[in-house]
Amino acid sequence: MSNQKQIQPQCLSAQLDAVGHEDRRQVLFALCDAERWRPTVSEFDGGRTPVREPAIPAELYHRQLPKLAEMGLIEWDRETHWVTRGPEYDRVRPLLAFLSDHYDE
Repeated sequence: MSNQKQIQPQCLSAQLDAVGHEDRRQVLFALCDAERWRPTVSEFDGGRTPVREPAIPAELYHRQLPKLAEMGLIEWDRETHWVTRGPEYDRVRPLLAFLSDHYDE
């Protein structure tokens, strides 16, 4: 993680910002039941890329993962692309549960 000041997602607006982008939501949801997770291009491009493709989309790499890491919601290894829950992840869990329960409404 970088030495940048972490944005604390304790307020609702920060939490809503964290889940406001589809890719960020997908990352956070992937970590609900997994200790660690490694995104692939095929998960973010509608399955058009071969499943075993190791690369991740530029948007995710340069914007979405760094934003979640800056907020303390994830820890991310830029070399291996493994993502784990950050120290602030549990603060957004109730919102993720709510969204999951009401996703189809």
